Amino acid sequence: MTLDEVKTMHDQRQAILNPPEPDSFIWRYFPLDKFLSLLTSSQLFFAKASSFEDPFEGDYGEAAKQHIRDRYGDGQYLRDFNTFEFLREHTYISCWHENQHESDAMWKLYGNAIAVKAKFSSIQKLLSWSETEIKHSGRVNYIDYATEHVSVESSYIPYFFKRLSFAHEKEVRFLIQEHRYDWNAYPPSLPGKSAQLNINKNFEEIVLSPTMEPYVSRAIERVVRQAGVSITVRQSILLNNPVW
Repeated sequence: MTLDEVKTMHDQRQAILNPPEPDSFIWRYFPLDKFLSLLTSSQLFFAKASSFEDPFEGDYGEAAKQHIRDRYGDGQYLRDFNTFEFLREHTYISCWHENQHESDAMWKLYGNAIAVKAKFSSIQKLLSWSETEIKHSGRVNYIDYATEHVSVESSYIPYFFKRLSFAHEKEVRFLIQEHRYDWNAYPPSLPGKSAQLNINKNFEEIVLSPTMEPYVSRAIERVVRQAGVSITVRQSILLNNPVW
């Protein structure tokens, strides 16, 4: 492959990933137990793709599958299916919501949750280089899996596609995928992976659910401060009455 061909392939993949600008704000909404785990461990958890509720995680889509069968035959189709099932067990993802402001839809989805606000670049830099892991980040593409084509030129790209029904999530993903040249050299699949972070440096603020009881909010803030966190902790004002 020539240098021009390599550059073209890289540009095509970056166009699919379409990462936000470095200073764009992204949000992660946590239930209380997972927030406390984050607070006490200072580690961002990446869940295994096969553990997600969406059965289409990492799927190629009908159009791409038919293209593989038409061009390469059923044998290659079955090999690709086995690869798909295998990589779902070795791909780990952290999902964020891109928005300049809080999202009413996300609060309703997560209930009495706790949101952390960060800049895209602050989370992206947690994905340090590794010889044995593929690490990428970018926006999710929302498509019709029945008619639109998912790129299968690389093993991680399909994880940056989801069905149109999820478009309201405005999702940004950070991905870690195990990579070995020999299938037998892959390590055992894990429930997830973690990346070390510094809450005071990597997050902008912590926002508590607008429906959270005040006494619960005060207790959470005390716990956060006792953990040595100095960034802003506030309750959402989304449901506050307008000022007259």
